[in-house]
Amino acid sequence: MIVNPNSLAALQTKWQGVIQMRERMDQLVISTFAFDPISSPVFGNIFYNLPLLLAFDVFRQVLLQAKEDRQFMDSGQGLADLLERTRTSLPWLNWQRLQEGAERQSALVHEGRLFGDKQCLQDIMDIEAQLLAWGIITVAEPSEVH
Repeated sequence: MIVNPNSLAALQTKWQGVIQMRERMDQLVISTFAFDPISSPVFGNIFYNLPLLLAFDVFRQVLLQAKEDRQFMDSGQGLADLLERTRTSLPWLNWQRLQEGAERQSALVHEGRLFGDKQCLQDIMDIEAQLLAWGIITVAEPSEVH
């Protein structure tokens, strides 16, 4: 189905990251239930890695759209490349923190590394702040509960 060998290799590498993460989750679940089946905070650390992936995916899509809109020129599609190429061409709140977060996202995708809930939430907040600053998103008003 996939004709391009480079694309196939990249997809296989990404899937290997999924496998590695699943194996680490299995180990954490087993050890958590063995020692503290009711109140272990480990699950929070695991679960916040999923929205972290989604947040960086949206961030990458924003950068790709900026590239399509000719706000910068680059042939790369990866988040690290996009960040590097836009370092001086886009207005950043804290480029370095976003770059470090992108490195964590890469370790999560390619190595199956998991990060703590506080780190994941901080990275998500950094992305949100940047998207707010660029006018990509706005602060939503709290919804009324009826």
